[in-house]
Amino acid sequence: MNGKDNASWARWVLLGWLCVNGVTGNAQIVNIESMRGATGDSSGTHGVLDGQFYIGGAQNVLLRTYGAANVRKSVGNETYYGIVSGSFSTRVGGDQLLFESNAFLHGRYNLELQPRLTVEAFFQYQRDRPLRIAQRYNAGFGTRIKTVRAKSWEVYWSPLLMGEFDLEEKTGVLNYALRLSTYVSSDVRLSDKSRWNAVVYYQPDLFRWNDFRMVFNTRLQTTLTRRLQWVTSGFVNYDAYPADFAGVPAFTFGTTTGLSYKF
Repeated sequence: MNGKDNASWARWVLLGWLCVNGVTGNAQIVNIESMRGATGDSSGTHGVLDGQFYIGGAQNVLLRTYGAANVRKSVGNETYYGIVSGSFSTRVGGDQLLFESNAFLHGRYNLELQPRLTVEAFFQYQRDRPLRIAQRYNAGFGTRIKTVRAKSWEVYWSPLLMGEFDLEEKTGVLNYALRLSTYVSSDVRLSDKSRWNAVVYYQPDLFRWNDFRMVFNTRLQTTLTRRLQWVTSGFVNYDAYPADFAGVPAFTFGTTTGLSYKF
């Protein structure tokens, strides 16, 4: 089997593994700069596949899997992004079986008007059992402005208008909101092989400003080979009004570490 066949085989095995484990996400926003950094800015279709796996425990056996596929297609001054991610966890101990999963699907369109000004629109679907979100749909549009451009550092600011609909899992409550989804993102090239991305979102309800979310997401990636990277990512979320069900926290955080395959 030659090198091209090996690359193709590895890509489809990992993609199949992602599909088996479902599509999920543990964050409510997208670190789009990490995707741009991972896939580059050349024309055509490019993407990355991420995967993490954990099994261990003492009295209980804990199994966790996480996978994500990120694809970018660029034609001229237009760019299309597609993101799907997934996680699954189960804990076995005595007579108890705890099953948690969540799903995340995101599509985004960018039209570059000037080197510093881009118009973007997006659609997003989320399901998150730990946070008791049965379904959440978001759609929005706005501008993306490059505010800092240095040799190895770029900063972007984006004010977006976003509509939201969600259905709570346990209570069946329907929620509607029109939110401002403003983010500031940073992309730093630390060295020839390392890159760090971070994004902060602020999402208030325009008709009830005390109902807001703040989200921080970061990703550090180090190149191992031409196509393989070691990735560590983390997030911190705050939701002033989480699902109306006992035990659902307003503040959540988490980290993942694993490998990323670039194609």
